[in-house]
Amino acid sequence: MDSNKQKGSQAVEFALVLPFLILIIFAVLDFGILAYDKAIITNASREAARQGIVLSTAAWDPATIKQVACNYAKSALITVNSGTRTSTCTGGAGSADPVITVSPSAAPVFNTPVTVTVSYAVKGFSLGSWWSLGTGPNTVGSAITLVSTTQMNHE
Repeated sequence: MDSNKQKGSQAVEFALVLPFLILIIFAVLDFGILAYDKAIITNASREAARQGIVLSTAAWDPATIKQVACNYAKSALITVNSGTRTSTCTGGAGSADPVITVSPSAAPVFNTPVTVTVSYAVKGFSLGSWWSLGTGPNTVGSAITLVSTTQMNHE
């Protein structure tokens, strides 16, 4: 074959493969963010549940327990979501905060469970920021909600 006819073929092949390479890189980043955020909310729920079950001189307060999870999660979570973070992790629409629930709402008796649930909506690079192909809770482009629940018995 004539080498003059093959000039530029490598550039064309690279141009054809480049979008797939970029997609793979963004997918690896997205799954890394998902795994990291899942570990953070799991640890936040554990820390908060531990705070709720240990006997202390302070009165049992679900807001204090919720704040423990909030303090753990708010500075460590990775997000590319548009929205604001608050110091109390209020969650809700337009927020980049996790949603934290604590039960029971009143002081538990000894050896009854305290449950802390932390949920966090994650949008990654290709999972919703620039690749929004759908609308609704279960379509491509919508946020993925990570949930972690920890239950421990009150000591």
